[in-house]
Amino acid sequence: MKDDETDQLTPAIGYIRVSMAREEMISPELQKNSIEEWARRKRRRIVKWVVDLDATGRNFKRKIMEAIGYVEDGTAKEIAVWKYSRFGRVRHGNAVNLERVERAGGQLESATEDIDARNAVGRFQRGMLLELAAFESDRAGEQWIETHQWRRDHGLPAMGRPRFGYTWHQRKRYEPDGTVTVHEERYEPDPKTSKVVEDLYLRYIAGESFRSLALWLNDEGHRTVRGDLWSGKAVKRYMDSGFPAGYLRLHLKTCPQGSFPHDCEQYELVRHPTLHHPAIISDDTWRQYQERRDFTRTAAPRARHAAYPLTSLVRCGLCNGAARRNVDHRGQARYVCLKRAERGQHSCPGTGLKSEVIEGAVRAKLAHFVDEINGAAGSAEVAVPGQRGRDSKDRRRAQLEESLAKLERSIVRHMRAYAMAEDDDPNGNLEKEYLATLRDLRAEKSALTEELAKLRADLEGGGQETTKAAAITVVEGLLEEWETLPPNRLNALLRKVVEKVILQPGNGTMEIYPTWTSEPWTWTDPQADKPKSKHAAVLAMREANPGVRPQQIVDQLAAQGVTVTAGYIRACVSRAARASRKRGDGGL
Repeated sequence: MKDDETDQLTPAIGYIRVSMAREEMISPELQKNSIEEWARRKRRRIVKWVVDLDATGRNFKRKIMEAIGYVEDGTAKEIAVWKYSRFGRVRHGNAVNLERVERAGGQLESATEDIDARNAVGRFQRGMLLELAAFESDRAGEQWIETHQWRRDHGLPAMGRPRFGYTWHQRKRYEPDGTVTVHEERYEPDPKTSKVVEDLYLRYIAGESFRSLALWLNDEGHRTVRGDLWSGKAVKRYMDSGFPAGYLRLHLKTCPQGSFPHDCEQYELVRHPTLHHPAIISDDTWRQYQERRDFTRTAAPRARHAAYPLTSLVRCGLCNGAARRNVDHRGQARYVCLKRAERGQHSCPGTGLKSEVIEGAVRAKLAHFVDEINGAAGSAEVAVPGQRGRDSKDRRRAQLEESLAKLERSIVRHMRAYAMAEDDDPNGNLEKEYLATLRDLRAEKSALTEELAKLRADLEGGGQETTKAAAITVVEGLLEEWETLPPNRLNALLRKVVEKVILQPGNGTMEIYPTWTSEPWTWTDPQADKPKSKHAAVLAMREANPGVRPQQIVDQLAAQGVTVTAGYIRACVSRAARASRKRGDGGL
């Protein structure tokens, strides 16, 4: 076709959408061929192709908005689709976006539905087809809701697919001879990768980030169930799902987004009381993971990936604000009041102490705590009861879950046996016996389910705060590996046993708050009262009492066993004044 003839053709946008619904997967090639044939027949020129692959028609968060934009900016006059249903399947979205197209002087055309929407009859026909598309979408959605509910009621995820760390036994199996057999769908921990999943949670609890975990998985040769490399976001989504802990992710019906994306926060985790899939990680590991996730959601980025053991744990005792780790020109690290460092002495007089002193104090107090517990009479009874009680509850929970699973199988076998019985029952005795047995089995199941629910609530509620008994194990491991652990892991473990460290003004005093009590440990630096040098001692006395005379300082230092002269004191004060003027912060 000649260029001048081509320019006379009406420009149109070819739009292709392949739905996520399997029964609507019309190939892009088929749609494109139909649109091209329509363009030749109707003397249209396709100026651009806009393709949405694996995109639902239940919203307009897709590339169709680009096609509408091309009509609005004059690039094209029409949008051509294979069928009107490709444009969208939601009533409000169809009406709003069709109005945008027509307000710009454009039209929506179907390659396989010969309708002229420029007149009343054509608009009515197009409206009926779009309404039919919305009806089909609603019907399919209701069927999917029923299907998802049935799967959840049987302890299965809404969408059956492989899960990392598990072997998926599908419901339908295609045999080599071409026949299809139906089996019980279930997930079982994979012996090869289940240990990797457990290590994922333990490493995150110990302080590693999702990004470092993704790099570790990729380095070890592990891939996602789709064969892709792991990313930090993919690891976070997998671990947050709770699937390795036996939970299913249930999207909330109250979510305003409706059909939800993977990163939607409007969901809850549920676990079937009897039919849930086997968990890879323990409830205690899942609880610790959730605690760290709760912390990282609100913590500053520096606190999430701690560079030092005491990151975000040290606070100023005067303003109750954070204390920051600074390194001076001599290479000495100190924790100082953040407000004082950033806004000056008018915001807070400020406190400060050497980092090594604070770390030594925390370490010494934790060691004293362990010695105190282990040295007490009947230390085994002191340290173990809380954990022993939890262990016994965990064992009881496992027994209940096993009993419920057996009971569920017994009920199924009992119902199946009655349904397949071929004996005549003219008096109804067999039916009465069947109903009585079924009633007893269900009553037993109800009692066990209620006990299991209470036990789980007790275990989950009792684990929110670190108890003194549970802290012993953490503290002992922390002290043993203090020198070898990297700062981020050391910080993560310290958070389990230390809530905060408050620096008090004067004499190197600090208060260390354990997580299991509101009573702090008080610690004073034994070296705080000893002057580091004669010069420092002179300046300290001069700063404490600016009007003091040199001879008075001589006498006070002599009482402490330090010999100086009045001339030495004047020289110290003069040197300090020159240094202060040079810094511009005043003088003594």
